[in-house]
Amino acid sequence: PDEPGHLFAKTKTINYHFDDKGYEEVAIAQEEARSLAVKLAMAIALADDSLDDSEVTIIKDWIRRTTAPYPDEKQKALNKLFNTSVKEAYADAKSGSLTLSDITERMNEIGEEPQKLEAIELCFDVMAADGVADESELQTIKNIAKALELDYDEIERMRDKRLIKLDVAIEQQASIETILGIEPDWSNDQTKKHLRDEFAKWNNRLNTLGEGEERDNAQRMLDMISEARTKYA
Repeated sequence: PDEPGHLFAKTKTINYHFDDKGYEEVAIAQEEARSLAVKLAMAIALADDSLDDSEVTIIKDWIRRTTAPYPDEKQKALNKLFNTSVKEAYADAKSGSLTLSDITERMNEIGEEPQKLEAIELCFDVMAADGVADESELQTIKNIAKALELDYDEIERMRDKRLIKLDVAIEQQASIETILGIEPDWSNDQTKKHLRDEFAKWNNRLNTLGEGEERDNAQRMLDMISEARTKYA
């Protein structure tokens, strides 16, 4: 206004609503999504009605790795948040009030796909921690993945990566249908196509593995697929 020759000045305020989250909102949502991931992991650990030390170690290590990049004060706050989730999930599971649908519904509201996949990966690590692919744990993970609307192929890759490293013979741990991912409502033709795809996948893997536990587990998977093909022929 004080500039010589200045003729006119006006201020106009414009309000604009951004649908996308700001970086602070993203950070807050990510923290909550990770606290929910801890609860899901605890649900897997307790799916067989027991809490193994190895499963607790997996969750603690995940918390340590997740909080490590942050400054000290932020680390303390996140550790408190995640450890509270552990305690709440344990108490709720013991009282019978741990509801997975509530957790997955909230995860869908605030979580992006990377956080959902991170949660499922943690669940698979907990499942494999004791070297046993428990039927109830595998089924619970499958239900969680469905509720989170995640890509089946991606979940299958995560599952197979853990199954091939298990210490105990896979077929002694859960049903063939659960291990091979056969849905109970599939038609015979759907099941047979799925088994053909599974055979091709595991046969290719077998040919790339050297002697050892992983190759033995891959062969067991092929044996189970053959058994299932006989069953559903």
